[in-house]
Amino acid sequence: MFFGTTNLDICFNVERLPMPGESLMGALTRHPGGKGANQAVAAARLGLRPHFYTRLGDDDAGQLLLNSLTEAGVRTDAIKVCAGEVSGSALVLVGDDGSNLIVIDPGANSKMTPDMVESATKFIERDAIVVAEMGMPIPALNRLFEIKRDKGFELIFNPAPVRPGLSVAAWKSVDFVTPNQTEAFELTRVEVSDFETAAHAAAKLLDLGPRAALITLGAQGAYYADAKISFALRAFPVKVVDTTAAGDAFIGAFAASMAQRLPLREAVRKALAVAALCVTRRGAQSSMPTAQAVDELLKSQTIVELE
Repeated sequence: MFFGTTNLDICFNVERLPMPGESLMGALTRHPGGKGANQAVAAARLGLRPHFYTRLGDDDAGQLLLNSLTEAGVRTDAIKVCAGEVSGSALVLVGDDGSNLIVIDPGANSKMTPDMVESATKFIERDAIVVAEMGMPIPALNRLFEIKRDKGFELIFNPAPVRPGLSVAAWKSVDFVTPNQTEAFELTRVEVSDFETAAHAAAKLLDLGPRAALITLGAQGAYYADAKISFALRAFPVKVVDTTAAGDAFIGAFAASMAQRLPLREAVRKALAVAALCVTRRGAQSSMPTAQAVDELLKSQTIVELE
């Protein structure tokens, strides 16, 4: 089950990202997005039928976002559509090199409460994989993580965007923490530029309490570490068009692979394949690949593992 945010992405495709004070011409598109929603859609495109909890306004954007989730195969019975509220939105600038700038207005997402999250946990199935991201209000996250002790699910935590306030007990309930390079730096003050520095950051992440750390390094790949093993996998080389939802694609695919009980290295490799295909297309949820496309990529290319 996924817990997280849902936004309408208002995207401007520009030749390059602007400098402060600079005006640029661009092409406007709108896409369903939001970190939690993107992750749930990524898992659904791989053949799962995940539950998803979020809050939407009863506006046109909310209906569009709900339709996108339903069409992707996400189970929406836990979602709350809230009268008189405005759905979340994000302004996204995407350069021709795939780089992006994102500003978010959380809207209805910001009003998730601990009680609301606790009510939604009735949809968590036995032995489930649960994914949560830090766009949710921190008190709601802390409550979800507390509930893990009673529910016994496996918890994947995407600490984005990094914010203070997560309790010590909450950190200790995390099974897999999955930051990118920037988020790993914000949490550990270790600048992650390669697999060697990722190893240093992962050690500090484990000191926070999670059972395992899985750091994504963009075009370089991913680094995994727990108390017993560590490994790095290089990314699949692709032509990058839009990196907006790459991290969400990776996390959704990793969660789906763990739910399907794939071996750990295979789960990370599959997540890298999904993220690679995601960045070859524009948009967030619209860029999530199908299981068939992922299988074809995995069969066509090898990936290098570094111990």
